[in-house]
Amino acid sequence: MLTGLSSKIIETADLASTPAAHLLNIVQHLLSSQDNSLITLPGMGSITILPLKREYYADVKDMLEFCTVPVESFQIRTLDSSELSSTSASGKDIRDLLWQLAFHLYEDSLIENCSENDVIQFKRWPNLTRLPTTPHTARICALLTRHPTSITLVRRVLGIDKKEVNRVISAAFSAGIVNTISRGPSLASISANSDSAAAEVKPEQTQKSGLWNSLFAKISSL
Repeated sequence: MLTGLSSKIIETADLASTPAAHLLNIVQHLLSSQDNSLITLPGMGSITILPLKREYYADVKDMLEFCTVPVESFQIRTLDSSELSSTSASGKDIRDLLWQLAFHLYEDSLIENCSENDVIQFKRWPNLTRLPTTPHTARICALLTRHPTSITLVRRVLGIDKKEVNRVISAAFSAGIVNTISRGPSLASISANSDSAAAEVKPEQTQKSGLWNSLFAKISSL
């Protein structure tokens, strides 16, 4: 965990020994601390976090690299009032940054605290014009804003690769736009045979059910 948030310089060395530690962890801790902070990656740029305003400013050369370097590479310090006065009047929505961080970090797996068997629904449409996306992000959003659906079923209904579905849902979960309707059992609790059989189900087979026919009719215009 981050320590020394009340001091000018924030140490990140302790985070390096934490399993799966990454920039998203740092930003989440800074938002919880409510300290205005500057995250710098020497030679790559910086991101300013303003927790109370729920905004951020980014001056980054390569967001993918910035998001995925080891946490000990970052320099983090709190900002005083004089430094804040030099920032522009309006920043960007912090949820956009949280989407980007998870999108670049979770390229194939699901974000922590999210299971493939959870039934979820999106609370709103993300602004995809200013976010990194996959080829089928809009279709995933369209389905999940209209219908509570298990994550596993999303990829079967839409016929989309598992990695792409996991990536988009991880980004949405990080941005805080996912409502978990019910928690399903983890994949570890399902037998290997059952999991293999489920993975082989084709989208065309799913359409044979009256329920799926209705669902496909509603999303056929996507």
